[in-house]
Amino acid sequence: MIPSSVQTFIGGPHPPETALYLLLDPLACGPQDAHLHLATLRQELHEDAFTVLPGPDLAHTPDACPVLVTLAAPGCQPCARLIELSILHSMRDANHPKRYVCGWLRSAAAPEAIAAHIVALGQPPQKQQSQYFPVHEPLRLELLAASCKDVGHEPWWPIQQWLFPTSSGATSLLIGHPEQVTALGIHVAIAQQDVPVVAALLCSWRRALQLPLTYAPLRWNGPTPLPPHAAIQAYGHIRQARALELHHQHDIMTLALYRLTVHPRLHEHPGVRDLIKQAIAGETRLGKLFSPYNDRAWERLACELTNKGTVR
Repeated sequence: MIPSSVQTFIGGPHPPETALYLLLDPLACGPQDAHLHLATLRQELHEDAFTVLPGPDLAHTPDACPVLVTLAAPGCQPCARLIELSILHSMRDANHPKRYVCGWLRSAAAPEAIAAHIVALGQPPQKQQSQYFPVHEPLRLELLAASCKDVGHEPWWPIQQWLFPTSSGATSLLIGHPEQVTALGIHVAIAQQDVPVVAALLCSWRRALQLPLTYAPLRWNGPTPLPPHAAIQAYGHIRQARALELHHQHDIMTLALYRLTVHPRLHEHPGVRDLIKQAIAGETRLGKLFSPYNDRAWERLACELTNKGTVR
């Protein structure tokens, strides 16, 4: 999924006045390719090719700040080897909580303006100025893009195109429009505050798919590690679990994973509702309450929810 999408992005039609950039995050977990390490890149590229994103969260540690690397000036072709390295690293990065390769961007603006804009995207509304969200991180960007789309607002300009790796293992393309440059609203901060929980749920979901689940009719078996819009699904399940008054993270994860693999309306079944109430009361964690259910019990429950009758 990733190789073809990036190659299409690099080789496809684009305005000749735009430059091509690679966004890297030194704080990312997991091994970094020696050939794509910033220290190695600095030996290969001119120092002007590197622009730091001066986020307030890392103001005292500039070496840890994300970096915008110019791969090709306007009218020039990027180094095919660096493109290939960035693709391979992005694929290996797919299961890590944070990604080293945060995306490929095109813009006619100066790199300093792009860096400042990305930092500004993470600035919360006026009354919450003490917070900053590093939305250059792909998971955060994925949720930010969904939040903005919900309100019909896509504030990416002066970035004309931003291709980034998604939680599913594929990529997504953001398009900037010069007429949409207004400030972000409170909806952004609400979703961003839940990113750590979303990341934990995605990690649990990936692990669950590696297990020999015997009854899991909704189990994902597609070409990517997780289904499209996986982060959006995870965030929705987290919000719905909280709406049911579940507050312990273990209970939230448990209900979400069962809804993702057994039935999306699992929480509506009377028997499951009773178990949720017990978990809310703090008597026992939801995972332990679910443990007596065998595959036949889950199958019967799922059939009841889909109005197909009970299983004998």
